[in-house]
Amino acid sequence: MSKKKKRSGGEFVFFVPDQGEGAAKGVVIALKVLMLIITTICCLVFGIFGPVVIWTGDSYADGVSGNPAVLTWLISSCIYIVGTFVIMLGHSRVAAIIDIVGMLGSLATYYLFVTNAFDPDISVGPTQLYMPSISLTVIAVIIAMLINIPKWLDRQAEKAREKAPSIIVDDDDDE
Repeated sequence: MSKKKKRSGGEFVFFVPDQGEGAAKGVVIALKVLMLIITTICCLVFGIFGPVVIWTGDSYADGVSGNPAVLTWLISSCIYIVGTFVIMLGHSRVAAIIDIVGMLGSLATYYLFVTNAFDPDISVGPTQLYMPSISLTVIAVIIAMLINIPKWLDRQAEKAREKAPSIIVDDDDDE
């Protein structure tokens, strides 16, 4: 027999049925929508097109187009996009780990822009374009907590019930 849960017909599901319980479910859905919006703006528009424009355009400083930070910016944006898809598929813990890797990529991008800048006026590079994507990591961790903490608490309560001594069973074998 299948252990899959049957879904009621009138229940709203945003990509996957496992989105938390109670009030957390509404918060998780709202955070997923916010995550999609931020991913679209920060990662698709700025994170993919930004490095491409820097590499192909002549209007920005030549010192930035040769900086390896532009490549790490592109890679970390792709990592964030993968993390968003994974969280939409229902793997919140895996997505949180992927987004933490993306955050490390954004911090590496910042470091490379600061240390490899040829012109001191542009030493931080386009920080306002790639740093907001760090908020995706915060959102992914919050979603993972809202979905998984109630499950963990239920498992802990179940383990406590299994370990609790029964007062009904008589263990008096003194005779």
